[in-house]
Amino acid sequence: MQLSRKRCPGKPLPSFLTKLVVLAVLFFPVQAVAFWPFSQDKPKPPSQAVVTPVVTVNEAAVLRTEIQGLANELFRNLADADPESGDLGKGVLVCTFVELKKLSRTSSLGRYVAEQLMNEMQQHHYDVLEIRKSQAILLQEKRGEFGLSRKPTEINQTVAAGAMLTGTYTPSKDSIVINARIIDNRSAKLLSSATAIIPRNQLAEQLLADSASVREEKPEPLYLKKLEL
Repeated sequence: MQLSRKRCPGKPLPSFLTKLVVLAVLFFPVQAVAFWPFSQDKPKPPSQAVVTPVVTVNEAAVLRTEIQGLANELFRNLADADPESGDLGKGVLVCTFVELKKLSRTSSLGRYVAEQLMNEMQQHHYDVLEIRKSQAILLQEKRGEFGLSRKPTEINQTVAAGAMLTGTYTPSKDSIVINARIIDNRSAKLLSSATAIIPRNQLAEQLLADSASVREEKPEPLYLKKLEL
């Protein structure tokens, strides 16, 4: 007597896909969680790293702050800082800062430092004389009105001032050392001095890029005539 196999009602035979899922769960339990068809839990997305924004520093504002500190140190080191009757009571001239290695060479950095120190001196109520003031205003169409000049024929040849503010700068690999001094015009006595160190950033590189030296006139050649005696 042979027994016939009968299907139980409500229990279908496992399909081929179900067998694969069962094998995957047995051998790869971690990986199978992601595609288990009867699972209600969804994998959590990976957490995203928080990107901190880079804060850019205004290099021009930093340089101006350093020059202000340089000016304040000059004022503190004056023996008599009274604007009217002190060491600078007879007025002060502000000259372009030059490179320490060659005192006849400067750049936009040397001119910029002088411009900012001139502004600081005036704001502290010192009499600052502008030696670049031209004797007449030059008017040019589509260009503007020019009241400053560096041509000797266009400016006053004599200026009376009791002191001179000048200095040097020394570029290094990562920074620039600026030394400022105020000198008595009559006695050449050092009235005050100060030092500032600024970073050699992109702005400083641009200001140093147009370095140039003073043009020196070549002496006229001398012609010798041999005299026969």
